[in-house]
Amino acid sequence: MSIVDRVKGILFKPSEEWEIIANEPATVASLFTGYAAILALIPAIIGVLAALLLGSLIANYAGGGIGALSTSALIMQQVLGYFLGLALVLGMGFLVSAISPGFNGKQDLVQSTKLIVYAGTATWVSALFLIIPVLGILLYLAGLAYSVYLIYLGVRPLLGVPQEKVMGMTVVIVLAYIVAAIVMYLVLQGLGGAGGMGTMPGA
Repeated sequence: MSIVDRVKGILFKPSEEWEIIANEPATVASLFTGYAAILALIPAIIGVLAALLLGSLIANYAGGGIGALSTSALIMQQVLGYFLGLALVLGMGFLVSAISPGFNGKQDLVQSTKLIVYAGTATWVSALFLIIPVLGILLYLAGLAYSVYLIYLGVRPLLGVPQEKVMGMTVVIVLAYIVAAIVMYLVLQGLGGAGGMGTMPGA
């Protein structure tokens, strides 16, 4: 299946697509090289464009005298954010696999990685809207919310979690992701920049 068909399927008919995904052969490496690493470029590229624009504005209004927020530093934040974001996706795959038995699901790293990678589709794609002032942020937040919904829909078919425990596992996954994303954002801040939109499975 092409990446475009997968994006369309998971966004517009997620329940059916999760059933297909659950039975597809895959490896953690193939999920990253064939999907996550490609879609994660969307927020990274948007972030670089924003960094270039911001760098230009800083140069115009501050005489180019700000080192910590120079264009090169802002772009570097996006590059770091891109790779750290992918690392976060991998880490979340391990976490989901580890906690799944606690919700009567199966411990399966590949299926868990599928869940995190494909649920991130809505977040990655919605980053395109960030080029639109104000409205773009609202649409991006909607994409984040839809990714949470995708996790909710995917937990049962991929990991066999009983329906009555799906909500609980979804909440744990989302909370763990928020904490990890905040830590990663602080790491990026500590490296001397303004953070990057590539820091989440998309964000």
